[in-house]
This record gives sequence, structure tokens and C-alpha cells, in this order.
Amino acid sequence: MARVDEALEYGEEAGGVDAAHAALHQERESLRAASKALEALARDHPAALPSSGLRIGEVAALIGVRTSALRVWEAAGLITPDRERGTKYRVYSPADVRDARLIHTLRRNHYLLDQIRPVLEGLRREGSTEALRAAVGARGEALTARTHAMLEGAGALYSYLSTVA
Repeated sequence: MARVDEALEYGEEAGGVDAAHAALHQERESLRAASKALEALARDHPAALPSSGLRIGEVAALIGVRTSALRVWEAAGLITPDRERGTKYRVYSPADVRDARLIHTLRRNHYLLDQIRPVLEGLRREGSTEALRAAVGARGEALTARTHAMLEGAGALYSYLSTVA
């Protein structure tokens, strides 16, 4: 009876390890896809947008976020849309829309607002994607460190379970 219980526990623990590795793999695949998308977005100069700009609701619908997300990003200093005279409505230029798309893509990939700021600053200052590449590289290094830690932990779990079985 004890061996059955141990086998069931081992199966559950192995399943947890498998699930954690699968989730990490999914994060890595997501990072690869995001990296490609971000590089394309950084080079993109959306000509299809009106030069007079878009209002907050239009930008939110265009990139697939709530208007509150755009307001949070503005409050954090990541985007700074102009304001209409008189009404004070936000008016987003094509560059603001590009930046909002970049922010949205990075946020979906678990980047913090403070990690996004240098990416945008580098892009605006130099038109360079170096900061973007550095941020993606740092995220990749963090995933690799987690992979190593998980492999080490799985090895320790295997060693332990081999001695008690």
C-alpha cells in the first residue's frame, strides 16, 4: 500500500514538474514571437493613420486595450499625447500609436513599466532598437536562469525520490 501511495505522489510531483517546464517553454515561445513583432513595430511608421491624430477611444480600439490602460501608460510617462485646445481631449500622433503598440506587446509579455521606459526612450532618441533588443535579451536570460533552476530542482527531486522508492 505504501508503494502505491509513493508512486501516486511521484506521478503528481512529476506532473507538476512537467507543467512548470511546459509553462516556461510557452513563455520562451511567446518571447520569440514578441521579439519579432516588436522589431517590426519599432521600424513601422504607420502611414495609414491620420496625421491629425486619433482620440483615446480610437487608439484603444485599434490596438486592443481599454482606454484606462492608455491613461495608466500616460500617467507613468510612457506616452504623452497632445491635447486639443479647448476640449483638452487626448490626440495621439502616429508615433504615439506606435509606442502604445510597443507598450501593449511588452506588457503582454510581462514587462514592467519601468522596463519599458528605456526601450521607448532609446527608440525615440536614436530611432534605435538597441534598447529593445537589450530588454528582450534580459528577459531571455531570466527565462534561461529559470530553466537552469528548474532542471536543478528536477534533478534533486529525482535523486530524493530514487532513494525513498
